[in-house]
Amino acid sequence: MTALDELVFQQELHKVVRKNTPYYDLKWGKVKNPAKQNTWNWAAFFLNTFWFAYRKMYKPFILFLLIDILWTIPPYLADIPTWTDFIYYLVLSLLSGYMGNRWYYNHVERIIKKCNTISETQQDAYYRTKGGTHIGIMIGLNVLAFAIVYGAEMGLNYLPTQTNITNIVRDSNEGDTLEIYTDHPKWKYIKQEGRHYVVEFSGYDYSKKENVRIEFYVYLDKQLYEWKNIYINGKKLSKKNAEEFEGWIEDNSTY
Repeated sequence: MTALDELVFQQELHKVVRKNTPYYDLKWGKVKNPAKQNTWNWAAFFLNTFWFAYRKMYKPFILFLLIDILWTIPPYLADIPTWTDFIYYLVLSLLSGYMGNRWYYNHVERIIKKCNTISETQQDAYYRTKGGTHIGIMIGLNVLAFAIVYGAEMGLNYLPTQTNITNIVRDSNEGDTLEIYTDHPKWKYIKQEGRHYVVEFSGYDYSKKENVRIEFYVYLDKQLYEWKNIYINGKKLSKKNAEEFEGWIEDNSTY
């Protein structure tokens, strides 16, 4: 490529990038081949899908959205620690930050190549449409992505898996309170009985030196549960004492 060709290509890059061109001139100029070599981008690291949509990079946006949808599935099939979400989002952010500038360069280059195949009268309009940035697209696409992921999660809530059934109680305010006030709390799916499922909670109350075991009836189709039997040190509580215990947990739960 001659010096003149490089100058023309640089001008074409600017027509596509439009905003913050000095930044990308600096980043792409640091490497011999920006189409294959990576440079760091903090905006891509912190914003990833927002940055993709803002720069009209629809392919990586859709790719990350599909990955996000797939990531929502495992927690509904098995008990997965919540800290794995941190690892997941950190990996995606590192990937975006490290490879974002290269992806964007290839995106810009594709637009330039396509633009060179159309008439000169249409080129400016093509650059404006495909290049530059757009806050409205950024907001709109990410709102749509949130709605899609949220809808997928709502649908997954009704899968009849043991984890899903147990989580109806475990993720409730009363479930949180039981875990807070007992040591070594454990949740266990027991069985299905007709239209409801039996879930058991067990833990140890060191303050009272008591083993606590509670049976819940869970109704997956309604996303509801009810208290059934309460056992303290292996002894089933009377109806009155069970109501008092349940009331105490309810009063100490945050809503």
